Amino acid sequence: INIKINVMKTRLLTFIIATIALVSCNKSTFNVNVELQNAEGKMVYLKKMLDKEFVLIDSAVMQDNKTNFIVESGNIADYYSISIEGVKYPINFFSENNNMSIAGDVKDNKNISVTGSNAQELIKEYNNENKKFYNQLRELGQQFREVSQRGNQAELERIENEYNQVEKNQNNYISLFLTKNSNNFIAPYILYNNRYNYELNELEDYVNNFNIKVESEFSKLLNDYIAILQRVDIGQTFIDFTQETPEGDLMSISELVGKSKLLLIDFWASWCGPCRAENPNVVEVYNEYHEKGFDIIGVSLDMEKDKWIEAIEKDGLIWHNISDLKYWNNEGAKLYGVSSIPSNVLIDKNGIIIAKNLRGEDLRNKVEEILK
Repeated sequence: INIKINVMKTRLLTFIIATIALVSCNKSTFNVNVELQNAEGKMVYLKKMLDKEFVLIDSAVMQDNKTNFIVESGNIADYYSISIEGVKYPINFFSENNNMSIAGDVKDNKNISVTGSNAQELIKEYNNENKKFYNQLRELGQQFREVSQRGNQAELERIENEYNQVEKNQNNYISLFLTKNSNNFIAPYILYNNRYNYELNELEDYVNNFNIKVESEFSKLLNDYIAILQRVDIGQTFIDFTQETPEGDLMSISELVGKSKLLLIDFWASWCGPCRAENPNVVEVYNEYHEKGFDIIGVSLDMEKDKWIEAIEKDGLIWHNISDLKYWNNEGAKLYGVSSIPSNVLIDKNGIIIAKNLRGEDLRNKVEEILK
């Protein structure tokens, strides 16, 4: 009997080993072929986005400016990244489990081609069209700066109207692209990368109209971002956070809520041109309405303390100022879903958010409406 049992165990073990070997041999894979000039001898890292972060899955040394990765197939919506030692910008792509080819020159990252999947072809189509809009906007911006020095008001208005029309055309193109590809997993990718162009209700409408069977990491990122915006939408209670003042003391938003009739949380940075251009308007409103109950706490997305303090002094930002000097990883900015600056949140004396992203005359009008 013992002999029979041992024979059965041996056969069972052999079967299990054979099954494991068969499954291993049958695992599907795809290749990522990298051929980049001026990359000889450099380390190349292949990463995959998992749980909304890139995780290293393989690495190699470029030989004759070439290398090849064999990647285990996964979700067709998986997102990958190739980064090269000493090169600032990574090369990101959707493979859809197809063999991919990455070719070009590391010294000319804008013209590196990524081919092999339908998703990448759609993204290429989108990028090519969007590039035309960006070029037009950059050219008009340059014209505006040149004409403003001459003080030709009529010409400035013409350029500004043309600029606004190009922006409108760009937004229309993005909207049409998203509608056309509403059942493709790249739609959340495109929408997430343009999230700062849309209000909460617009983002919700797009997501509700998506009909995507395969969820990508960008679906998760987009849903998380929408959840943050919902949490800090008009009518919601403010979210507290604590950061350091220029003097090194800790200050929380909650210390100021209720001490004035209105509190503006103003997200900005010394390196942000539009922020610095808006600061004189904010200073003017503050000086006019501070005694009537208007207060401000500036939250800087700076990295260098000296430049932050210098900008505070130069722009006359005499209100409360705090920062954690973490740039776009500023914890307060993340809590409020800030993806572009300048950005602000207006809070009443009860700690309720009553307005967002007020600039120019809109800020003055809202403050005056409440404090008149």
